[in-house]
Amino acid sequence: MKERNTCRTPQPRGVSKAALTLIAVAGLLASASVATAQDSQYWSQQYGPRASLLSGVVIGSVDDISGTYYNPGALGVADDLAFAISADVYEYESITIEDGAGQGVDLGTTKSGVRPSLVAGTITRSLFGQDVLAYSVLTRARSSSDISTEIVRSGAEIPPELDLDELVGVGRVDGAFNETWVGLSYAHPFSSSFGLGVTGYVAHRTQRRRREGIVEAIAPDGSPFVDINLRGGNFSSFRTLAKIGGYFASESFSAGLTVTTPSLHITGSGEFGINEAVFTSDTTVLLATIQPDLSATYKSPLSVGLGFGWQIGKARINASGEWFDKIDPYVVMQGEEFIQQEPPQPITFDVVQSMDDVFNWGLGLEYAFKETFSGYASFATDASGFTDEVERADLSLNTLDLYSAFLGADFRVKTARLTVGVGYGWGSKAAPELADLLPGAEGELDPKYVYSRFRILFGFELGVG
Repeated sequence: MKERNTCRTPQPRGVSKAALTLIAVAGLLASASVATAQDSQYWSQQYGPRASLLSGVVIGSVDDISGTYYNPGALGVADDLAFAISADVYEYESITIEDGAGQGVDLGTTKSGVRPSLVAGTITRSLFGQDVLAYSVLTRARSSSDISTEIVRSGAEIPPELDLDELVGVGRVDGAFNETWVGLSYAHPFSSSFGLGVTGYVAHRTQRRRREGIVEAIAPDGSPFVDINLRGGNFSSFRTLAKIGGYFASESFSAGLTVTTPSLHITGSGEFGINEAVFTSDTTVLLATIQPDLSATYKSPLSVGLGFGWQIGKARINASGEWFDKIDPYVVMQGEEFIQQEPPQPITFDVVQSMDDVFNWGLGLEYAFKETFSGYASFATDASGFTDEVERADLSLNTLDLYSAFLGADFRVKTARLTVGVGYGWGSKAAPELADLLPGAEGELDPKYVYSRFRILFGFELGVG
């Protein structure tokens, strides 16, 4: 969360700048610009068995119930609108800061577990004649992380330029977010090959993050230094939005266009807390506040998507692209003014965020080996809406551009379709700002953020055909 303070905490006297640099390393995770992956991406989740194997590249070639999300217009002309449940039976995700705490010392976090993503089905296919009414519940975004480090140094272990006898430091960043969309879709077929549709969503987002940095040091003259930096917050927000889609399909070619509206705020609340303290032989700084019951707002942007599918013999080529508009700076949570305890002075902060515009694209190939068996391969980009030029809240810090690929197959047995596949996501970014924190590391270290995600996917559809 980015706080806008009316004043800055004074720098304590009696501690060298070099010592403060190492202190920054010990508490590195209190300011490292990676916390949770996928919190600034739009294409990290895929919905529906076939769409998942095609990395979501189906805006212009969706032919099943996942059209509730990818292109509601396709619901009016799709052949199979079976009940679907799509799940990543197993997902392993890793975030690493290579050389994050020095040469050969990596920082990181991993997590694994079951990741359900979509439940959808039709309510009726004969509304007002041949109009379709459908429902969907999907996980739009979800991730968590917990990264920590510690430094214990004494005597010759401490670089001479730091002028310290003892140094102990610990740092930790943990956070999580989850966003669920509940939708109702309506589609009208103007002909057997062209349809228009809309899905209205109510979205609920929860997000939290806490960062901790504690450093204790003793200089040769016996003077102490203690720096405590604890801050964190969480919020819950409801909003509404809609996706409008047009879809055309012929025997060998299909195309689609979608527009997703910016979200409209419904309600939200959150809390935020700060506890900062610096103690030296001649300086005391104390700043602490806990502010519950703050109003909270979360925004998502306008987006426009375009895609096509082209059947060539037993193969089908799929391609999609989607542009997401920027989001100008807005207040996620507005803090109330309070008085810093020592030295006394007024402090105000607001939690501000913005997003840059991004464009994602992908390609997918499917091949029908038999009428009941098809294979899939796909690739897609997933650019981050956060850059070094936009404001981002402490609850949202990932600036990595991600990429993903899937391989898999589906098998049809009577009126059921089973889908299995494996997927891998990756991304990395240089972190020169971390090298700047490490004394004597200039030109020697090349720290970077590294993200990876491995998925085993299982999909199931009933009532196919």
